[in-house]
Amino acid sequence: MRSSSLALLLLPALLLSAGCATSHAARATDAYIQAVLEKNHVPGAAVAVVRDGHLENLSTYGLADLEAEAKSGPDTAFQIASATKIFTGTLVMLLAQEGKLGLDEPLSTYLPDAPETWKGLTVRHLAAHTSGVASGLKKGSEEQTRTDASVAERYESARKAPLEYTPGERSAYGLTDFVVLTHVLEKVTGQGFEELLRGRVFEPLGFTCTRFEHARQQGPVRIADVIPRRATTYRYEDGAQQRAWFLYPPHTYSAGGAFSCVRDLVRWAVAMDQGTLLTPESQQAAATPFKLNDGREGDFGVAFTHGTLRGLKTFGHSGGGALGDVLRVPEKKLTVIVLTNEQALLPLLAPNIASLYLPPLPELNAPGIPDAEPALTEVLRGAVDGLLQGTLDAAAFAPSAQQELLPVLQGFGTPGNALMPPLRRLTLLEDQKDGDSRKRVYRAVYGEDVTMKWTFRLDSAGKIADIAYDWE
Repeated sequence: MRSSSLALLLLPALLLSAGCATSHAARATDAYIQAVLEKNHVPGAAVAVVRDGHLENLSTYGLADLEAEAKSGPDTAFQIASATKIFTGTLVMLLAQEGKLGLDEPLSTYLPDAPETWKGLTVRHLAAHTSGVASGLKKGSEEQTRTDASVAERYESARKAPLEYTPGERSAYGLTDFVVLTHVLEKVTGQGFEELLRGRVFEPLGFTCTRFEHARQQGPVRIADVIPRRATTYRYEDGAQQRAWFLYPPHTYSAGGAFSCVRDLVRWAVAMDQGTLLTPESQQAAATPFKLNDGREGDFGVAFTHGTLRGLKTFGHSGGGALGDVLRVPEKKLTVIVLTNEQALLPLLAPNIASLYLPPLPELNAPGIPDAEPALTEVLRGAVDGLLQGTLDAAAFAPSAQQELLPVLQGFGTPGNALMPPLRRLTLLEDQKDGDSRKRVYRAVYGEDVTMKWTFRLDSAGKIADIAYDWE
């Protein structure tokens, strides 16, 4: 399925790292992606690895469009969904770096008409999904289904709605935070969001294929811009590919909706390594997790997700499952970029590839704590396997999770998907009870040296109420 491994020749010489493209890690990356594409029915993909300002590997695979039989290339524009937030995070930090935006300033500094209930809200709350701003409009309402609403109109709706929780109380990934954030950016600069991105990020980095489609629904007709070399997005269902892509109205563009190519994202990664756009200090601030009111770390920094891989801090973002998956390991100046045109993939691709370029963890074979309930562990192991294989057992989930969580999880997973090596061992690391609820944390070892932490929250009957995973 591989269609190009010579795309690096199309980038400026300063990006090149001679001889690296045939390294062991590059060959292992190629084998991994080939297996994932074959077993998950992925038509096309593009992969790049940037380290210390140099391009180590760039390969493209398969078809960008099945109908036209158009091959994927370094300039193929893939829909990257929520991975768009890496550009939003970059823009926010650039304005903060220049002193034009204060991350911890009250929103009223920039929005004088902000309601009194938002008194404690800051830009950082919005960018870290911890604001409590109402997450959506009434389902099925005419306002919700509009694709032509402006940022200002959506801001007005959010401004009039009560907060859903106390700001800083928890992380709650949602859209409205970023609509309000867009309104702030536009008020501060006097420019529209797209104009800001083009002038402050895209053009300075020499982007050639990153843009938005401006899709809108007019009665039975959907209208959108022509995007050169666009990859068609698919979803494999009932034994066949279906065209399926996300419709992002323009007022949501800070949260998602960009189409981008691997060549442009390489330029972003190089600029991050070289500090020509954001300083190392600004990057560190962007990647620092929000500290919640109770002292816990939130799930996001400034628009970026954060985590750990092989004991090293990471940040980035994924979108649409793995339509776009960008992971950066700042200590090693290592960035992995993976773009695909198949929905329903879990965002495991970039971390797995990054693992090929990093040494394994010393605690790989640590014994953990005694497990007094091995039967429960087997049920939870089934959930770990089932999430990847698309074979989740509904009986293992709490009633509330069967209604809300399970349908989301069942949208992912493919038998024999090759997203991860085989699960070799599940080790109990933590077992805590808190009233009627319970938390169990496991280290999962895949293959020889890939490790993840899986956290299960259980109800009083020992049924799964929530699942989360983190790379180690």
